Amino acid sequence: MPTTGMRGGLGRTLLTAFLVLAIVPLSTISWYATQRERGDIQREVTAKLSFASVMMETQVRQWVENHRADLALLASLPDNQDRVRALIDNTADASTARDALRAQLQALLVQDAAWRHLAVRDGAGRVLVQTTDWERNGQTTDWERNGQTTDWERNGQTTDWERNGQSLQVSGLQYITIDASGEVELVAIQRITSPDDGTLGLLTGSLNLGELLQTMQAASGPGKTGEIYLVDDAGVALPQGRTVASPGITKALAGENSEGLYENYTGVPVIGVYRWMPELKLALVAEQAQEEAFATTDTVTAAVVGATLAVALVTAVIAAVVTQQITRPIVKLTESALRIAEGDLEQRVPVPSRDEIGILATVFNRMVAELKTLYDDLENKVAQRTRLLQEANYQIQRRAIQLATTVEVSQAATSILEPEQLLREVVLLVHDRFAYSYVGIYLLDDEGKWALLQEETGGGEWRMENGEWRLAAGKANNGLGKKRTIIPVEEGSAVGQAALTGRPSIVLWDKLATCPTTTRAEAALPLKMGDQVIGVLDILSTEAEEFDADAVSVLQNVANQITIALENARAYAVEREAARRLRELEQSKRRFLANMSHELRTPLTNIIGFSRLMLKGIDGPLTGQQYSDVEIIYRDGQHLLGMINDLLDLSHIEAGLMELEFREVNLADLIQSVMATTSALVRDKEIELRQEIAQNLPRVQADETRIREVLLRLLANAAKFTEQGAITVRCWCADEQVLVSVNDTGMGIAAEDRERIFERFEQGSLENGRRPDGAGLGVALSKEFVELHGGHIWVESEAGKGSTFTFTLPLRDE
Repeated sequence: MPTTGMRGGLGRTLLTAFLVLAIVPLSTISWYATQRERGDIQREVTAKLSFASVMMETQVRQWVENHRADLALLASLPDNQDRVRALIDNTADASTARDALRAQLQALLVQDAAWRHLAVRDGAGRVLVQTTDWERNGQTTDWERNGQTTDWERNGQTTDWERNGQSLQVSGLQYITIDASGEVELVAIQRITSPDDGTLGLLTGSLNLGELLQTMQAASGPGKTGEIYLVDDAGVALPQGRTVASPGITKALAGENSEGLYENYTGVPVIGVYRWMPELKLALVAEQAQEEAFATTDTVTAAVVGATLAVALVTAVIAAVVTQQITRPIVKLTESALRIAEGDLEQRVPVPSRDEIGILATVFNRMVAELKTLYDDLENKVAQRTRLLQEANYQIQRRAIQLATTVEVSQAATSILEPEQLLREVVLLVHDRFAYSYVGIYLLDDEGKWALLQEETGGGEWRMENGEWRLAAGKANNGLGKKRTIIPVEEGSAVGQAALTGRPSIVLWDKLATCPTTTRAEAALPLKMGDQVIGVLDILSTEAEEFDADAVSVLQNVANQITIALENARAYAVEREAARRLRELEQSKRRFLANMSHELRTPLTNIIGFSRLMLKGIDGPLTGQQYSDVEIIYRDGQHLLGMINDLLDLSHIEAGLMELEFREVNLADLIQSVMATTSALVRDKEIELRQEIAQNLPRVQADETRIREVLLRLLANAAKFTEQGAITVRCWCADEQVLVSVNDTGMGIAAEDRERIFERFEQGSLENGRRPDGAGLGVALSKEFVELHGGHIWVESEAGKGSTFTFTLPLRDE
């Protein structure tokens, strides 16, 4: 619960709001003004640097063009053209021409100190005449006074910068380094032409950039930190004479003019302008330090910050005064509300004014008065609601217990299959979980006239007899008698009523008469299976209002589950008895088959043996009719013996007594042997027997006798249902197993019979609808024998186009 410690919280909020409303706009405006000022200064400095760079670029270009014009003037003089031609042709006046050219070159050196080296060359670049800056005063070497030339001139050698691999351009400029001291020069080249515009030679001059660089140093950029300098394409700054690098210089050397905020080659933030002069292969750089450029802006920023702090201080003082005037009555109102929250409903707030706060105080006082009135009635209402809530909680808990009991009854119904045990468990569960005084279950007799008590727990039932209450038959139990074990299905009792009508019957005992027991209500719930009543769930309770609609619904669900459980238990008992009798019948059938097969084989063997002797004439000659009759006896005896043997094999398989003798079997030899036997079956038909056996067929582990029987049965069926065409036996290996198939061109098998023929005693149907001869065990036994080997058999057939029976034998280690 908050206390008066929250005094001033609203004041701090208002004060903070005043400060924020004052400082944030001022700070925003100040920041915008500062940024605007910095932008204006940057644009101003950039404009000054751009102007200075343009002026300096113009000055550099003018300086270069003026010196190039001096060379152009010398190269265009007709006398100089004739002299160059005389030197190239080496005429008699070549020496005079050389002296005259050297004199003009020396005069140009004296006239302009920027020239350091002048030379006249032929078209191949060899020096004809040259002079250097130390000849400005007209001095010459001894060899020059004698009209001699240097050794390298005689040999047509070039200057040292030509030795470095640099070439001469025609009528252009070239920026090069000529000595180890690092001094740089600008070479100007002017073509000396003949009257027909042919090239006689070249006039070259090396310009000393020192004068130009001194001029650039003197003409520095704006401010104390302004600087203008050149950078060659190798990144060397002039006149600094050092390698420099910065984003702006990199862009300029790449041929891109730029301007903006960068860092110079020393890492100092600057405002710079960068221009590329392609004809000179130089970048012109003009920079000024940002610290100097924005110095005025920083001063303005400091002033703005100071003003902002001053305004914040003044605002805080004004806001504190205003906040105190606003929050004082609100704090009093809050303190009164806190005391009311602690239970003091006699609190009243003074009304200081007639403004909004005064109206709030008046309304608050009225609200407190009404609250006190409501609070006086609150305890009675709380007590009443608490009692109702407790009753509701009790009912909810009871319903939860009832639902949980329903689940337990359902579990018992699904897990207990003995009727007696089931009823006993259900009675105990309902009695213990629902807390009823008595629970019993009645089942109707076969005629449905009497309800017979099967299981019960708890007290008994009082009955009105001869005008007074008496306990029903049985001894007392906790003051209650035992329920009657037999109740007629008729009106007059709750159990009889429920059994008769098939609906729940609720009886309130205290409405019948004054009852000497604590039992106040009885509920009888019918156990119904469909429309048939098979019993009644009978319950007694000490609460007169126990069996409301919800309780009856829950109990009826329990009764329904008891009914289902009883029927399941009865069905299970019937099924168990039926299974027992089926097992006995199965055992009897097996014994019958074994005994009868054994008893039949002995006389059949005698019949077959003696008939065979008679057919061979050992007992004397037979007439034709006698021979035919004995032959029928012999053939039918063989057929009957085969059926008996099949039945014996079948009984052995069912009993798990069939044993196989596995050994290594050559299927190719086995198939050839079986085909030889089958040839007798098709002797009187137009049928061709074929074999298609794969090469290198592996041997298999199998019972040779049983596999032979399978092949003979399949071939016998093929011969039986094929009148003409072919019967083909194929054998091949695939997927770690050997496959054997028997294909015929007979009548085929209908689609509905393809699965049924593998069942015992089942056969297909002929075209006329009749069943073929035989017991229907041949294919079934073949299936059993193949599956005992771990294989699988199936048929593919189409009516009228023949059939193909295929079985597999797995390849296994010995």
